[in-house]
Amino acid sequence: MEVKDYCNAMLAEVSAWKNKLEAMKKTADSYSTQQKEKVLPLIGQLEQEVATAQMRVDQLEKECPSDWSPMKNELDDLFGTVGSNVNRAWKDLEAGNVGG
Repeated sequence: MEVKDYCNAMLAEVSAWKNKLEAMKKTADSYSTQQKEKVLPLIGQLEQEVATAQMRVDQLEKECPSDWSPMKNELDDLFGTVGSNVNRAWKDLEAGNVGG
């Protein structure tokens, strides 16, 4: 796989996460103040993780190293973690399991 193709695929995933985070915020808007206080820090943490993932992809795309396999492995791990965190938080939010 080419670096550019990989970066495009990862940026598409980041975009999907951002859409989920926006949906989470809209869902949280309907919550009581107490529920919001529990969920907003989680959303903020997820936003930071997504921003970190985007920065790493941008860095890979900009630097475009000839041997990018170490960075790809790091990004794959990061994307697996962030993706599962976003998906788990979204399921909890939809189910109303806010703040444990």
